[in-house]
Amino acid sequence: MALCLCSAPLAAGVINVNVAELTDALENATREPDAVSRLVLGEIQSQLDNSEVQLSDGELIYTDTQTNRVVEDGCTNTTVQQVTTDIALTGNTSLSLAFESLFEPLGISLDLSVEVNAAGRAKQNFGVRLGRCVEIATDTFDFSATGPLRLLLDLSVSLNPQWINNQTLQITPVISIDGELREGRIRVDVDDSLLRSLIEDFLQDEVNALLGPGAVQQEIESLQQSIDTQLQEALGGANADGTLTIELPDASDDQIAVLYELLTPQSRFPLTESFIETYRLPLIAALILDDQQTLTDILTNAAECQLGGVLQTDLAVPAMYSRASGACERVTNPAASGTYYGDAQCNSPFSFVPTELPDFCVTALDSLRLGNAQSDTGTLNTWTLSPGTTFELGALSLTGKQQPLTSRVQYKSIDTAAGECALEIRVYSNNPAATNQRPVIALHGGSWQRRGSGFLGIEHMATHFTDAGYVVFAPFYRLIGEADGTPACHNATLADIVADINDAFDWVLGNQAQYGASGRPVVFGQSAGGHLALSLAVRRSAEVSSAALFYAPTDFADFASQYNAGAYDNPQGQRIIEAVTGAALATIDTTSELIRQNSFPAIVQQRPTDFPPVFMLHGESDSLLPARQSIRLCNALAGNAEDGVAAESDSLAKVTRRFSCDDRGSELHLVGEGEHTLDLCISPELCLAGSPASAVATGAAIQRMLKWIDNPAAVNAPETNAVNGGTGRFGFPWLVAALWLMNLCVKKKKRNGSK
Repeated sequence: MALCLCSAPLAAGVINVNVAELTDALENATREPDAVSRLVLGEIQSQLDNSEVQLSDGELIYTDTQTNRVVEDGCTNTTVQQVTTDIALTGNTSLSLAFESLFEPLGISLDLSVEVNAAGRAKQNFGVRLGRCVEIATDTFDFSATGPLRLLLDLSVSLNPQWINNQTLQITPVISIDGELREGRIRVDVDDSLLRSLIEDFLQDEVNALLGPGAVQQEIESLQQSIDTQLQEALGGANADGTLTIELPDASDDQIAVLYELLTPQSRFPLTESFIETYRLPLIAALILDDQQTLTDILTNAAECQLGGVLQTDLAVPAMYSRASGACERVTNPAASGTYYGDAQCNSPFSFVPTELPDFCVTALDSLRLGNAQSDTGTLNTWTLSPGTTFELGALSLTGKQQPLTSRVQYKSIDTAAGECALEIRVYSNNPAATNQRPVIALHGGSWQRRGSGFLGIEHMATHFTDAGYVVFAPFYRLIGEADGTPACHNATLADIVADINDAFDWVLGNQAQYGASGRPVVFGQSAGGHLALSLAVRRSAEVSSAALFYAPTDFADFASQYNAGAYDNPQGQRIIEAVTGAALATIDTTSELIRQNSFPAIVQQRPTDFPPVFMLHGESDSLLPARQSIRLCNALAGNAEDGVAAESDSLAKVTRRFSCDDRGSELHLVGEGEHTLDLCISPELCLAGSPASAVATGAAIQRMLKWIDNPAAVNAPETNAVNGGTGRFGFPWLVAALWLMNLCVKKKKRNGSK
């Protein structure tokens, strides 16, 4: 649900590489932690070994030796008896690649900085033509030619894409090359010759003719002609129009599913099937052309959120009363701002401001507003009905639930170098006048770097929690990097985030009574939010009643060890952990304070009875955040993270495996087909839990969690390796299969024009 551990969209920019950096990388290739980098560097070294270019003192050197070469023929002629030439690309030689989008030209610049050092021996014959050549003198001499050259080459590649119709994209590639000789100071020196000055002038003229600006320009023009010819041939020959036509495929269920998986990590709002179908063509074109700006524009457009309105489900509205007519009367559809009451006697007033879907979308898609207590200050400390709590996004349906009221409150303010970071906490309750309810602190995912759709996962779960009788407190926190949130809340450390969550916990303890809650809070989190919830459960165990963790990263040390052993190779997850720790996975010091403090199984197994019971839900097909993380925590709760009742499986034949981790009620639910964010489910064929049967099992596990958190010890412990059942979002499995097949048939009929 919370789209955590997501990579940021690829960014346009400029890549610069110089020879000095390349030579340093090649010399240290064996110590390079990244396997892909080692492979690339190894291939470069192999090419160098098979060529005549060598590395020496940070330079790439080409050496050439020639003998008995006639430079000038005629009665007066020169024969180079032997010459050895070293051409060194100095460390300043660089390659620059500038990329904005393939709708814009791709620019490649090569700045060649060369040192030429040639030395040899030559024989000069002097003669005159008297019917035939008559030799009048000869001279043998040593010579050298040394000095710098600097040549700048620019290559521009333009695709010029155009839509011919709604399914045909035409590309007209154009490649142009330009350049100039920025510097050319090759000095010729001749020794041991009676005609030294004359020979030096002659050789200098020859060098200038070969390496002067005019000669370089002729070579560039010749290269341009060659490129144009080869490009024309590649596009179909001399009679072709120089274009390449791409026919985009017709829409299909498989295509929609693939687009959904590709685009979801970049989206701030859960994508709907109707949204993908509506924007299918520009999305495919942007993916083909790697046009990140277009993707960003589409995926953060308010239309995305408003099309998501099809996911809304009608929920019962909380009991609200008004004295508008003088008497205390029930309001069935509160549409106006004002004072309402939470009881039939109108003794418990609260301020209410309605939120329509377009207003909700504006905030949900705006990184400067979502979670920022300084935005929309007029709605702080008021109550509303957030559309986000009615979105049918999960494997467990909202049908039959009551929509909670939502209130925004500022719980913390931090002065940073970029200004004031004002953090809000959202409170969800079925009735502001209620009392004796249990508190849940719900923490959003997003790889500790994002809010966006991760917080919508919390809003969906808030409806389930409040319907079960809880008051939900959902805090925002500072973020690592600059991908989301206000600038003042950027570039936080993991320690900063944990500090925010602890302050939010203190705020809840000090303020929960005014929202009708009491007692030790339950902590809940999805993905990175699960990590933060576990941090509270471990660090403040006496104050936490229980913890519910969905696909949570629990063991940083194990991440590093699995990567170093070659058992974990997901680059997206690698980048996230490296962003959080500030170090390459292969170089992480597992004894460092940050790693030890966030390797919870090692902490828990020392005194497992000191910690509250934990409920865990994880997908066994989660390649981003392996289920091993939850398995180790489950076993640690029994005293040994390395060995216990829970274990990884080579076979995913069972829909769900369930484990009782300890004798205090801790449970682990593993969904065989489940991917990361397995509780996100917007249609039977777009469930990250997997098949419809797997979605049912996931929904059943979530339903069990809602009962479990009230009293873990009272819920009957499942048998180890039992197959999960129950009803999830789609009801009984046979009905799920029927509806799913019916849905596919209807879609196929529509595409075939059937009625």
